[in-house]
Amino acid sequence: MSSLVKDASVNGLSFRGWYDGHATGRGIWKWENSLDAYQRHFGILAGHSLAISEVGVQSGGSLLMWQEVLGPYVWLYGLDINPKCKAFEGPQVSVTLGDQADATMWANFFQNVVSVLDILVDDGGHQAHQMFQTLVSPWPHLQPGGQIAIEDIHGAHYLDSFFKPVAFHIGAQWSGTVDSVHVYPFLLIVKKVGQREGLPANELDFSHLKAVQVVDLPTLGTAMQHNPGSQIILQNPSWGPFLTSDALTNFFSYFNDLHGGAFADWPTGCRTTSAAVCTNAISPLTTTQQLVTGIHVYSDRLVVETAVVQPVIHAVRQGTEWNDYAGF
Repeated sequence: MSSLVKDASVNGLSFRGWYDGHATGRGIWKWENSLDAYQRHFGILAGHSLAISEVGVQSGGSLLMWQEVLGPYVWLYGLDINPKCKAFEGPQVSVTLGDQADATMWANFFQNVVSVLDILVDDGGHQAHQMFQTLVSPWPHLQPGGQIAIEDIHGAHYLDSFFKPVAFHIGAQWSGTVDSVHVYPFLLIVKKVGQREGLPANELDFSHLKAVQVVDLPTLGTAMQHNPGSQIILQNPSWGPFLTSDALTNFFSYFNDLHGGAFADWPTGCRTTSAAVCTNAISPLTTTQQLVTGIHVYSDRLVVETAVVQPVIHAVRQGTEWNDYAGF
């Protein structure tokens, strides 16, 4: 795989644009705020040669999305437990059958399938131990500047079972190797330090937002309530680095309601079936979800993005061909 393909021809689609236009064929189901996050974090990489792994191939629609949005020089490495997913293999697409919670499976994957990745997206089993292993095992094989995204972290219970172990691991085991940690409703993205040669820098841009500076959590909470459509920047040099176990635990705890709220699906009950027509929404939103669209932890600061208007958080199934969620 070459490190860079110049003058690559891509479709010019955003993730949201492709998703909304995907009416027939392989099914795909993503929270729309995750699609927007992927546009921010991955969109600038379109047209370049990338190695991307997705855990949870399901009905295969997302494999199409990665290729069509990011361009023809994407190599995809799917992982799933369902043998039916092998049908989605094709040019530059492989599918490995295995258990994402199994460290041995990951060791074999990186020894026999692909040695390094630029992006890994976990849309697999969504249990805490599965997500944690999917973050930990691939990390040494992530390229400089690479990113791991963990989807569907829904529920306050993940604070103790997932986010606190992640905070400890980043602070104690990965000290100095993490560039930044990004949290959106139901989504965690961890970015590695460095920059892979041949790829453009993909730093987030907050310059379009009014900046409000604060020095502690009480003033942060007040600023969040009174500054819609802003970036609230928490900096306090006396606190030391922000990517420590304790600091991340505090931030994950403070914003834990980003992952709360109740499901409201339409038609009722469709979210536990493989029905092609299904919308899942969060209703009502938590107070934090009403105010905050994302938080971004860097070594020296926390940036909190506040909503201009109350967000709509939902996932609309796209496509017509679905593998059964209940088993195979």
